[in-house]
Amino acid sequence: MDLRKHLLEAFTIIVAAVLCALVANAMASRERKLALVGAYPNAQKVPVRTMEPVTPTVTDSAPPPAVPTATTATIPPATTTTVAPATTTVQKIAAPKPAPVAPTATVTAPAPAEDPLKRFPAHPEKTYVELHGDDVAWLHEHGALFLDARRTSVYEQGHIPGARTFSVWEADVDEKVNKLYEERNDPRAQLQPIVIYCSGGDCEDSHMLAQKLWGVQFNNLYVYKDGFPDWQKRGGPVKTGSTP
Repeated sequence: MDLRKHLLEAFTIIVAAVLCALVANAMASRERKLALVGAYPNAQKVPVRTMEPVTPTVTDSAPPPAVPTATTATIPPATTTTVAPATTTVQKIAAPKPAPVAPTATVTAPAPAEDPLKRFPAHPEKTYVELHGDDVAWLHEHGALFLDARRTSVYEQGHIPGARTFSVWEADVDEKVNKLYEERNDPRAQLQPIVIYCSGGDCEDSHMLAQKLWGVQFNNLYVYKDGFPDWQKRGGPVKTGSTP
């Protein structure tokens, strides 16, 4: 009898503790709220890739240039005239010196911008590839998209310029992933490199975000292994606030 009573009391305490935890999480702020594990139905949906037919451009050929017709001219016969020899005095005139030619300056045209896809091609068979600081700085200089997987409150204290906030622990992460897919639903846009970072070290937030994006058909994802602390250590630019 006493054993059954003790078991019932223990079960009641456990249920009450779980309910208190759920209520506390629901009332917590966005920065402290813990997103519950859920299902992501869009993660397994792969859109069918269609290739737009290319219509060849037909160029009208220009007519061949006209060939000029040779004209035969009649030349009258030369007349022979006898001229008496004369004495002629020839004065030598010094030839003028040629004017100095100014040197011509050589203008070098700027080198064309390098395509990031040539250096970082897409890898659909891999979820992500880890990168270090030099490659990350090169991609940032060439306009690659950067995503910050840390919490929004940490992002606002300092982030890589141009990076968007994509915290995997906040409730709107799936909404942001779907919005990014709508922006880049063209398969050619999904091949462009995307760099994801968090706090480096043991932080796995960037890897988790990469798995979500790979599940919706992004095939060129890179994880900044050493994260934002390494960016600061290298002297990279830092922006504060809530905007990229």
